[in-house]
Amino acid sequence: MTADRDSDRDPADSAESDAGSNYIIHGAGAIGCVLAARLTRAGRRVALIARGAHLESLQEDGLRISGRTEGHFRLPAARRAHDVALDENTVVLLTMKTQHTFEAIEQHRELYDGVPLFCFQNSVTNEEWLIEQGMRAYGVMVRIGARIDEPGVVTHTGARRADIGCWPTGSDDLCARVVDDLVAAQMRASLAERVVDLKWGKLVMNLTNAFSALADLPVQEWFCDEGNRFFMADIQQEAADVLDAAGITPVMDDGSDLQSWIDRMRRPGQREPREVADPSLYSYPSTWQDLHFRRPTVEVEHFNGRICELGERHGIPTPLNWVLNEKCCDAAARRLGPGTETAASLRAAAERR
Repeated sequence: MTADRDSDRDPADSAESDAGSNYIIHGAGAIGCVLAARLTRAGRRVALIARGAHLESLQEDGLRISGRTEGHFRLPAARRAHDVALDENTVVLLTMKTQHTFEAIEQHRELYDGVPLFCFQNSVTNEEWLIEQGMRAYGVMVRIGARIDEPGVVTHTGARRADIGCWPTGSDDLCARVVDDLVAAQMRASLAERVVDLKWGKLVMNLTNAFSALADLPVQEWFCDEGNRFFMADIQQEAADVLDAAGITPVMDDGSDLQSWIDRMRRPGQREPREVADPSLYSYPSTWQDLHFRRPTVEVEHFNGRICELGERHGIPTPLNWVLNEKCCDAAARRLGPGTETAASLRAAAERR
């Protein structure tokens, strides 16, 4: 796949930059930066909300991105949205991890009152919580592989999909406008009348993120080894049983139902790794990146932890998801890094529970 290139792009260079939606990308990590680069190149107004050394680099040197998207982009960047321009056309794309959503919104509660918030995030917690808080939330099932290599430097490793809808169901004119902007940015974007089902499907997919992080396994090798693949199928089977009891019908990102997806994973035999011509484009989920960079928290409480919570409510055991949630949170808290477990060790821990 050929990378989409641009260099030293300044939003002021676009004749269209004063028209249309004014995008604030709040939590501009790897995925947010991919969105920012593509929307900017499509002539849309974009500002970034980031933190730490990444923010400092974005302010001083701009965003440098390579891989499936390439270019150098100089964009407004600040620690708070209070320090960038908001207007009646402002649309906020939330791209931080779920565990950081609560503090970010509390810090911007008055500013974001009535402003559309599009959750380009995993889990369903973000939309549910925002609606409870009286905020104007939209759901997005996003598939973008990306990583921060160093502050201000991002690699887009693969995928560029976004399915968008009102939460939990339906769509409106704003959804359609955001989809149009993303299509102009060469994203695979579409309207989703039941985005809630797609987001539950993505949550089920994300149940394997903890395993990938604990076993130090890249996405391209997830389905190769039979033992690893069967372990992931069993993780997701627990979820299938729980969600069925809860009356939730997830739709996987290929449009299949969950049980069909699991049945395909359980077909015996070894499989070849997904081919990647450039080794630098190997993908690791964000949970792996959190352990790799010794970050103190992970998002798995909103994936595996959510399945455990529902399982307890409906009287369905979820030992594999419980162990993954506990082990991954512990690895993050102790700064252990990836690779501390295997499928066998995790199964054994689940059996001891």
